[in-house]
Amino acid sequence: MHASKDGKFLYVSNRGTANQLLVFAIDPVTGELKELQRRSVEGDHPREFSLDPSGKFLLVANQKSNAIVVIERDASTGLLGKTVQTLAFDAPSYLGFLLRQ
Repeated sequence: MHASKDGKFLYVSNRGTANQLLVFAIDPVTGELKELQRRSVEGDHPREFSLDPSGKFLLVANQKSNAIVVIERDASTGLLGKTVQTLAFDAPSYLGFLLRQ
């Protein structure tokens, strides 16, 4: 699970037969979740996923299908859009970002 930097959205991966990402809106007062979207990870076994530092993309490490999938993200709605790139990578299991200073 990962929350957006602004705390408005929660993203959850569902491995196994579903292989999906779920997007929830977080109520700012109660903290209750409202499901907004279910989206395929376009691969098998989303071992890890991460929002990039800009918040414009969500990357998924599909461990069993040997690929990292880059998906557009709408920061205002929290919804995930089209896949912009798929990178072949042997059994990815971690995603991290190095920030330049």
